Amino acid sequence: MKFLFLASVVLPTLTFTSSCGKKVDACANFNESAYQLNDTIFLDASCSKNIDTYLWEPQAGLQMLGSGNTATERFIVLPLSGSLSRTIDLTVTNSKSTRKISKSAVVI
Repeated sequence: MKFLFLASVVLPTLTFTSSCGKKVDACANFNESAYQLNDTIFLDASCSKNIDTYLWEPQAGLQMLGSGNTATERFIVLPLSGSLSRTIDLTVTNSKSTRKISKSAVVI
């Protein structure tokens, strides 16, 4: 019984310490190569490393469907006069570092 209690206390602490001791590595991938109006863009940042928090920020011409704070997020492509792309910013953090990347989707 003592072993189970010790493992439940020590293991989460070791995991937390090791993930926060490293700098973040941010990446995100689109589900398609191009989109049309009213399409849903799906971005997946689970390829990022050492992440504690995610913050998705859609720019003009996009509507975010989720909370904006998970590894994956969806966006609806809205009309935007004169623009053939839509930009989404992703900020990832842990206790040691922060990284912001911008991803642009082609709209045809």
